[in-house]
Order: sequence, then C-alpha cells, then structure tokens
Amino acid sequence: MASQLTNSILMVSPESFGYNPQTAGSNSFQNKPESDPKTLRKKALEEFNGMTKKLTSEGVDVLVLGNDTEYDVPDAVFPNNWFATYEDGTVMLFPMLSENRRLERSKDTITEVMESSDFEIKRYVDYSEYEKQGLILEGTGSLVLDRKNNAVFAIESERTNRILFDRYCDEMNIPSSNRVFFHANDENGIPIYHTNVIMSIGNGFAVICSECIESRERREVMTKLEELRLEVIDITYAQLKNFCGNILNVKNNNGESLIVLSASAMWNFEDRQVETLQKYGKLVEVSINTIETVGGGSARCMMAEIFLQKK
Repeated sequence: MASQLTNSILMVSPESFGYNPQTAGSNSFQNKPESDPKTLRKKALEEFNGMTKKLTSEGVDVLVLGNDTEYDVPDAVFPNNWFATYEDGTVMLFPMLSENRRLERSKDTITEVMESSDFEIKRYVDYSEYEKQGLILEGTGSLVLDRKNNAVFAIESERTNRILFDRYCDEMNIPSSNRVFFHANDENGIPIYHTNVIMSIGNGFAVICSECIESRERREVMTKLEELRLEVIDITYAQLKNFCGNILNVKNNNGESLIVLSASAMWNFEDRQVETLQKYGKLVEVSINTIETVGGGSARCMMAEIFLQKK
C-alpha cells in the first residue's frame, strides 16, 4: 500500500515573487499589492525563509531551489502545480494555463536536484505538450490524491481538464470507482480555480468545503470520502477564503505526523475542528500572509512532495 505522507518536500524561493495578472483571471484569491515590487519580494522571502526554517526544525527534509530571476515567474513559489512524484519512481510534468508559469517547469532542474539528493527517478511522464491543444492539468493543485487508497479528486476549471484527468487516471492505474470529478464555485458563483483550495486529504482525514460543491455532485463526493474511511472536517465559505482547505499532512524524519497550515487557516478553524486535526498530527503553523494575499495560494501550494525512493 502506498504511503500518504512523505518526510521530503521541495520548495522554490520567491526571488521574483509578485502579483501575476496572467493568473488573476481564474484565481479570485489573488489581490493586487499596495507595496512596491522590491518590498513585496522582501516580505515574501522573509515568509518563505521562516517557513522553511520551521519545517526543518520540525524534522522535515526541505530541498530549496532558487529561481532564475531572468524570467518573469512571479508564482514560482508554488511548485506543486508543474510536477509531482510517486513511490514507483515516476516524475510527472504537467501542462500549465499561464505562459509565465510554464517557464517554471524544468525537467533538467528536477533531474539534477533529485540526483544530487540520491532520489531515484525511473521514468518521466510529460504532459506539457497538451498545452498546445489547450488541455490543462496543474499537478496537485488540480488533483487531490488519496495515495493510500489510490483515489483522486478534481474539480473542473480552466486549469483542470476532464480529458487529461481521465488520461492521468489511466496512466496511474486509478480504478474508475476512485475517480471523482466534480464542480465547485465560490459564494459568488465563480468556479474554484484549484481543487486543493477546497479540500485536502491527509492520513485518515479530509478537509473539504462541501457547500461550494454543486448540489447534484455533493453527495457523491462526500460518500466517496466516507467509503475511503476518512474523517471529514467540513469547512465554510469563509474558512475556504482563509485557506483552511489548503493544508498538507507530512511526516518528519521520526515518522511523526505533521499538518502544515498557514496562520490564517489556523485562526479560522473552529476549536472543535482543531481538536479533530490534532488527532492526526501536530499542527505546524506558518506565517505567509503576503504570499497568500498576493499569490492566491497557501501552505500546501508551496510544498511539492517527494515520494521517490532513495537510491
């Protein structure tokens, strides 16, 4: 049985962080900054360094990549959208909607960093060519994985295409009964841009905003989570906006479970929800307000999990 948790993650330093107008049209969580670009990047870098330091102190292996500031890559701090790794040695590269986000994707960089850290890559699956056909699937932003039960959840949007979802499931041998494709909107009726904004699956639990799922599909989604024997923590629209759904369950080098979440998410979970989460791991709170507010992504988006095996 595959593991749901890893103790190794990759993060990308936000040296060219900023407001990305190319992604703003489909991401209602982004906000134009009041700070000038230099000040904004300084704040983002301070938040990033604070997060990596905290994760490392908790016993998580963090691989940190710089990004080439020659390119306009304001969202490079969110690497989970362009690649994902698997225990069988697979590395998958994904097609991105925005042109400047495509500049983040680098097979050579992944190969180099994994080899230098003694992780073994056995094969690449590269979906990036589908961009030319207008078919998009943005990694574990689009796909929320229950690796342990071999199940996958995805909501349709400009960034998540049904054809590629099915192709991915075929490629990764996901049973048809464990493929859950649905639709979700915010309280203004705007489609949610990424699945991992409304839900997160950990080892034994799931956080989800069920009220944003279209009513005809809500029962199917919730029933599947129950079938997978996941304890469900249902969040509200308000909690969704504060990134309570964008959290990630990892483990440290001692095998202890950690649940990484932003300060905004932490303060917006109800006490009873916090108690439920704490049954499944230690809550690790990180302060990333600038990255959240301007970038429109939170703690989960900043961490690309490494499930490859050591050589």
